[in-house]
Amino acid sequence: MAMPIEQSSVERALRPWLGALFLNAHPLAQLITEKLSGYAPYRQDLQSLRDELETLLITRLNSMTGGTLTVILDNYRSRRLSHAAILEITDDLMGVLFDQLTPFSANFIKLNDYSMHNESLNALRVLYQKYASFYSPEEYAFMIRVIKGVYPEERYRSWLKD
Repeated sequence: MAMPIEQSSVERALRPWLGALFLNAHPLAQLITEKLSGYAPYRQDLQSLRDELETLLITRLNSMTGGTLTVILDNYRSRRLSHAAILEITDDLMGVLFDQLTPFSANFIKLNDYSMHNESLNALRVLYQKYASFYSPEEYAFMIRVIKGVYPEERYRSWLKD
């Protein structure tokens, strides 16, 4: 069964990184939407999907930018995409998928396991927002401490309310 991923959600995740001009000129959002929509938990684990997304981003961005990995943002400033930025973009795209997961125990186990093996603020965000009832109060408080201890406040300020 295909995941209900909308291209507008993918574009929303990519726009701060790549700018609207780049997204309008290249089919990257469509390619990523197709990749995310094709995810099936019985066929693929989250780690392998993340790896495929990262590879797709690196190869396509390299090709679409003529090897410079430089894009013009909406404020008309240029940005050279580092490997760290590619990892954050990949995590933001995985977050689009995580948001679509139905909060039940099998998805909790997959997402929780993924968050234990990958540095993923988006996995922690979705666990915090949708799966709080799956944690003991101590585990939930620990997760909040991890988020606050590892990530800069501007990355979680809009959604972390505890």
